[in-house]
This record gives sequence, structure tokens and C-alpha cells, in this order.
Amino acid sequence: MNIPSRVDRPAVQASQIPNSLFPFARRFRLLLRSELRLFRTSIPMHLVALLQPTLLYVLMSSILVHPTFDVEVVRPTSAAGQTLVTAMERVGSPIGLPYIRPVGVDWQEEAVTRQVIVVEDRGGVPTAVQHFGLVDSNLVKNYRNRLTAAALRLWEDALGARAVVVEQRPWLPRDVPYNVYFGMALLPMTVFIAGSMLGALLAAQEFELGTVVEYRLAPLAPGWVVAARLVRLVLLALISAAILLVAVGLVTNAWPADLVGVGLILLPVALIAGSLGTLAGLLLRRTIPAFLVALVASFVGWLMGSAFGLA
Repeated sequence: MNIPSRVDRPAVQASQIPNSLFPFARRFRLLLRSELRLFRTSIPMHLVALLQPTLLYVLMSSILVHPTFDVEVVRPTSAAGQTLVTAMERVGSPIGLPYIRPVGVDWQEEAVTRQVIVVEDRGGVPTAVQHFGLVDSNLVKNYRNRLTAAALRLWEDALGARAVVVEQRPWLPRDVPYNVYFGMALLPMTVFIAGSMLGALLAAQEFELGTVVEYRLAPLAPGWVVAARLVRLVLLALISAAILLVAVGLVTNAWPADLVGVGLILLPVALIAGSLGTLAGLLLRRTIPAFLVALVASFVGWLMGSAFGLA
């Protein structure tokens, strides 16, 4: 009996594989491309979600408390007054900026805009008196704390060898401005706001505009549609974080040393935010309620996550 020999067929090149072998990948790519194109249908909403945290940072960084305060001091006419000014110049971080910038002024006991310090002789004792014209209790506290710090410097000098020596050993080569910490703390909120707000609004609009019917009639499982939407939301959330990082870098000249690491940290946050926003839109099916749920969840989660604390 003649047994036919095996015929070796030429290997099929990858370029010859028809697209029909990858129907799901091709459909998912088309879905994702369609999702990205939908950006043009709601440009104002996207701009608000992407730029709002960055605008918040730029505004807040201009009014946040800076380490150095201009403290107005009546120009000293005595040795005690000059000693106080010298002590003020010594107050500060060993690796950062000084806390006090003494500004000499001429004061004739007229109305004070913020505050002024004058060294008076009371009962033969030189006394630093701080006059305030403020109603902001937080600024009053900061000014008083700086005068107290200068007084402690004078007290330590007077104690001489009996003074308690405090050795300060910084962890970092230089002090990090609070604006940098604030920008780092805003990063997760930026990602969460962009992902949850856009997810909620887009999902709710599908019901309000009736376009959800098209998805229901599509010959593809709903999971692929939701997956494409989540990929889009994650990308937009990371773009929003990138915009904030650029703003922080321009304001503070502090740039991330490991950009990929920052992205990997924010990736699960963006995925959770997009899932929460999409779920709110699917359940509520109304733009305003879904938007409020996403907004409240973003801020509550940020506050519970220590918000203004050191990231």
C-alpha cells in the first residue's frame, strides 16, 4: 500500500493573516477610536474636567503661606532694637529660606495695615510690642509665632552655656516648598475628578440623548463597549495629571524623577474613578445627579486621604 508522503506547506507570514482572525481586537480598536473622536461632541465639559484641578493649583499656589514673611519693624534706635532685628534674621530652616525678612519702617503710631513691631522701654526693660491691624487670625498667629521665635533666639543667647542645644539633622539637602507638596497632594484628586466626572457625564448622556440604543443594537458584548470607555477615561485622567505636573514644574521648578512610576501609581486611581463615574451614570441616567455623585466622591475621597497633608 502506498502511503502518501507528508507535504510541507510554506509557513504563512504574519502579514498574510486576515483581519477576520482577530475580530475582537479589531472591533475594540474601532470602538476606542470612536470613543476618542467623541471628544469633539463635548469639548467644554472635557476642558473643565481636565483643566479645573490645574487652575485650582495655580490659584492656590499664589495665596498659600510662604515661609518668608515681610515683618515691619520700626527702625531701631537702641542696641536692644538692633539685637532683635539680628535675631529675626537668624530665624529659619537650616536647609531652606529664612522665616523672617525684617523691613525697617518709620512709624508714628498711625493706623497699621498688617502689623508693625516697635521696641519700647517699659519700666526700664526693653519690650518688643507688636501692633496689629489685621482681622485674619491665621496671619496674626503666623506673625506672633515669628516674633516668638526671634525672642527665643535672644533667650538662648542670654542663657549662654546653660541653654539647651538642639541639633537639627535634615533628611533632605534642601527644604521642599509647600507648593510642591500641595501639587503632589492634588495629583490623585486630579485623576479622580477627570475620570469620575467624565465617566458619569458621558454615561448619563447616552440615556438622555438616546444613543444607548445604538450600543444595545451593536453586535458586540457590552463588556467591550464599557472597556473601551474605561480606556478612554484612564487616558484622559492621566492627561489631566500630566497637565498638573507641568504646572507644578513651571511654578516650583520641581519635576518628577520617575515619570513612569508616577503614572503607574495613578493608573489604578484613574481606573477606579472611571468605573465609579460610569456606574453612577448607568444607574442614575441623569447628567446632574451623576455629576454631583462624581464630584462629591472626588472631594470626599481626597479629604479622607489627608488632602493637604504631605503626600
